[in-house]
Amino acid sequence: MGSLRAWRTRRRGTRVAHAPGMQWPPRRILVGTDFSETADAALAGAVGIARRTGASLDLLHALPQPAPRLPELAPLRERARVRLEERAARIDPEPNLHLVPGGAAAELLALRELLRADLVALGAGHMRGLHHFMFGSTADRVLRRPGCPLLLVNERPPAGEFKKILVALEQPDLALPWLELALRLAHDERSEVIALHVLPPTGYVSDSHHVELEPERAPAKLAALVAGIDPTVPVQIDVRSGDAAHEIVAAAREHGAHLVVLGAERNREGWPGRVADRVARAGLPALLFVWPERESAEEFDE
Repeated sequence: MGSLRAWRTRRRGTRVAHAPGMQWPPRRILVGTDFSETADAALAGAVGIARRTGASLDLLHALPQPAPRLPELAPLRERARVRLEERAARIDPEPNLHLVPGGAAAELLALRELLRADLVALGAGHMRGLHHFMFGSTADRVLRRPGCPLLLVNERPPAGEFKKILVALEQPDLALPWLELALRLAHDERSEVIALHVLPPTGYVSDSHHVELEPERAPAKLAALVAGIDPTVPVQIDVRSGDAAHEIVAAAREHGAHLVVLGAERNREGWPGRVADRVARAGLPALLFVWPERESAEEFDE
């Protein structure tokens, strides 16, 4: 179990280039845990993906500050160590363990960069309600930092695998990274995919770069797009109209999706109402957020 403190100190004040965007199959999966039920569900989902793809696993727990060096705080560190090792013992091969002092989100983001992780998995607990809006959460803070895909889990996938995957697309004729990842994941897990495109409501005004201006052609475009990427994956096409976040959540529940894959949006200020934020708060079983290429490798100051 290593510490990130020295590395974070060297890094402070520099410009940070985040890990590359989508790499599939993943080579390294980083799982953050607070030992909650949803964190254990995230670990189960990550283990299932790792077994299918051969990825290695890293399991991180961040101890609250101040660092537990004083005698009265030593038992806290020891209990956390035991709980990490108990979870690791149930996984074959055992993951690399990281027990570090500091804020959970900051340490997770630092380790994501240091390890060049290809996938981060977290429990989606505390992503709902007024308490979240006021105080934030680890998952929320990570969601606002572009990087490798982020898996948020509320419920363990059946039999440890995501067998029904819904992928939401803004444009039915553009091979965006989250569509490619959803199809690759479905191929690995032998899963069914629901490809969803939400048409704008009547009267919506935008430009052709963001909405489908020929709604009657949307299903055929989407079917052709999916078939051109991976014709071996069974795909159901779903085109509907309305508010994007509302329709994504409704479609996921109607289809019984185990996982929803969609594009993430850079939103570091926590502005409410964006699609990714609203879907994240809906309490769906699991979500996989993928950043656009232009954002996943973007640099910005800490």
